[in-house]
Amino acid sequence: GSVVNNKSYRVLFFGETPYSLEVLKALNDWRLSDNTMIDSISVVCPKSIWTGLKRRVLVRESLVDTFAKENTLGSSWVNNNNEMQSWSIPEGWPKFDIAVVAGCRWRLPKSLENKFSEGVVSVHPSLLPKHRGPTPVISAMLSDSRETGVTVCEYSFDRVDSGNILAQLPYTIEKGYTREDVLRDLGYLGGKLLVKSIENIDHLKKHAVRQNMYEANYSRYYDNDDEVRVIWETMGADEIVKLNEAFHGKRATHTIFRKKDIMAKVFLYDMHVADKSTEPLDAEFLKYPPGSIFYKRKVPYLEVPCIDGKRLHITRLGREGRPIMTGLQYVNGYLRLSGALRFLSYPVEPVKPTPKFQYPPGYVKPTLMDVYSPAESQELLAVSKKVKASDRNKIKQLIESMCDE
Repeated sequence: GSVVNNKSYRVLFFGETPYSLEVLKALNDWRLSDNTMIDSISVVCPKSIWTGLKRRVLVRESLVDTFAKENTLGSSWVNNNNEMQSWSIPEGWPKFDIAVVAGCRWRLPKSLENKFSEGVVSVHPSLLPKHRGPTPVISAMLSDSRETGVTVCEYSFDRVDSGNILAQLPYTIEKGYTREDVLRDLGYLGGKLLVKSIENIDHLKKHAVRQNMYEANYSRYYDNDDEVRVIWETMGADEIVKLNEAFHGKRATHTIFRKKDIMAKVFLYDMHVADKSTEPLDAEFLKYPPGSIFYKRKVPYLEVPCIDGKRLHITRLGREGRPIMTGLQYVNGYLRLSGALRFLSYPVEPVKPTPKFQYPPGYVKPTLMDVYSPAESQELLAVSKKVKASDRNKIKQLIESMCDE
């Protein structure tokens, strides 16, 4: 049950991401409610950057900064790690009782360690000690478990995300959710859990649980482009979609599109694995190498077969440095014949022909029977026979003349 104390707290909040904002909203809603224990909230976050005449053009919005302004919360700006390490509580600010860290990429300076009577708590989007570190949600989504959660713990100034646990809530990642969806939900849950934790802070501190060092694992920084590259030779449709969902909004999965001497990096923004019940755009798609691009006029996606025999439906994509397009716009801009071109894993020298697709050693091509039931397979074969033989020859000749472009 609730062991509510009757204190009133002045809170200092550190955070900068959409996740941080969800946590801060819950804290602020509580501050404005009748049964509040929050006297005031001040925030430390990056500053929004404006430019142009009278500073009217927003270059980079800091969500927490905007929220603080709208709700007249005191704010102090920190834009990089050096600024954070030399940061101290500004003159004229109140003496704070508790600090909250949620979605802040920089470590707090040691000088703050004993500045808060109730200490510093962290709201971390994983079930610690699992997925400590900077990218817990990406880490959870790339693992095979759909289970994660949110933890309120004491902030450790010595080792990242290793403080004693005050409270936790489990959360299951829904199918089809992207990284942003998960972070939004965990921010909402984390905010609610933080409020309950502050209400019962004395009791929770007395019963805080030490993290089991042996169960700890760490998420890491992802700063290499190859981590979000689609490798058509080895990745099945589910794996590509998993990669896309895990990095969504942070970095886009990408592939290479070649048309004659154009060699372009293409970002794949939105996609899903085609439902078995959706009729393939070419009944003989399994005869084509993975990465081949199929389309039909007025169909809003590109269909791309993968090494596992499943099909990927790509609905939003865009060449590097160009606007994002729908599948349909991409067709109109770049494609002339369904199935004639394919996405590549790596660029090729523009003067050289595209090498033949390299299947992994021992690979057996799936047949329609592997992917569909016998009845469905028969139906698809009947459909494919309707496609005029002359069309097939046209495609075949084109592919040969382009040397698989």
